[in-house]
Amino acid sequence: MLDPAQPYARRSSVRLPQLAWIFLRLGAFAFGGLGSTLALVQRDLVDKRGLIAARDVSDALAYTKPLPGSTGVQLVAFLGWRLHGWPGVLLASLSFITPAAVLMIAAAAATAALPDTPWVTSALVGLQTAVVGLLASAMWRLARSEANTIDLRVVLLLALGAGFFVSAALVVISAGVIGILTTRFGRQ
Repeated sequence: MLDPAQPYARRSSVRLPQLAWIFLRLGAFAFGGLGSTLALVQRDLVDKRGLIAARDVSDALAYTKPLPGSTGVQLVAFLGWRLHGWPGVLLASLSFITPAAVLMIAAAAATAALPDTPWVTSALVGLQTAVVGLLASAMWRLARSEANTIDLRVVLLLALGAGFFVSAALVVISAGVIGILTTRFGRQ
């Protein structure tokens, strides 16, 4: 167990095969994106096993959230590094993404092998609908947590509306410029 006063995990006593098993299980149950990954990491690695401190998870988010790509995988890579250095990064990341990769390969194989089978088509429609629902839910939670002022809510609504008509890159750049201007003029 970690000393609560100790802010960072040191190289842990967990062996690499056990580390792989832990992250393989986390990857198998981390449906729903970053929120579920954070909850599983907190429960398993911080609360149950005491392998990392809550501050490690906060640091992982601070370092990885601004980066492009999957924040969940980046978070796992960061924690693997904290636990076992570079071998931990590789093993934690590969173990975490393996369940999703296997499911994707199985779904692609079923679709390719049985493209006109009604149950395969129906299953894919159901999965697509579920993914849209999960994304909408995640975006709603993110919007509620990040757009916590009137100015940011206005930027959110403008970006939402503009997203239907212009390139996503232009929307992101414009929202960043608006954020800089409102912060700069809001302080004066």
